[in-house]
Amino acid sequence: MDLLRYFEKQQVKDIDRPRLQAGDIVRVETKIEEADKSRLQTFEGTVLSVRGGGPSVTFTVRRETGNFGVERIFPLYSPLITNIEIVKRQKVRRAKLNYLRQAGRRRFKEDVKAMQRHLKDEGEKVRLAEDALKREEDKKAKEEKLKQKEVESEVKQEKEIAEKKDKPETPDKPSDKE
Repeated sequence: MDLLRYFEKQQVKDIDRPRLQAGDIVRVETKIEEADKSRLQTFEGTVLSVRGGGPSVTFTVRRETGNFGVERIFPLYSPLITNIEIVKRQKVRRAKLNYLRQAGRRRFKEDVKAMQRHLKDEGEKVRLAEDALKREEDKKAKEEKLKQKEVESEVKQEKEIAEKKDKPETPDKPSDKE
């Protein structure tokens, strides 16, 4: 068995990789070959677990995009991985952070509830705005009716004044000058 361990160490010796722990936020650059072109693709997320030993060590990285999570399992000593950068180290008390999967679901449910509350609030705001507009329209209509009544009363008074001027005054009492 010593020969096997020696052979594994020889394979891993030339590749320099950081020591990863659960909870680290890492950026993994992988080489992707499409047809005759090759490019680098980065995957940034939280390390959920590190498993295995020797050259067969793998680590799981989880990234949440939008409302869903994406997990990838990378072999640590793969020749397709060009760079592993530790963005941030976090202290965690678990070796496997599988509970983060449920946390994503819980956050999604909370987001759905928040969206429902938001829609309800928006509906309430719309209803209140419509009520305010209706009250303003009613107020304007009342003001117009009052103005119209005022105009009608003024017109009526003017007619009465005009009728009084047009009528000759008939004396009820005989005047003293006669």
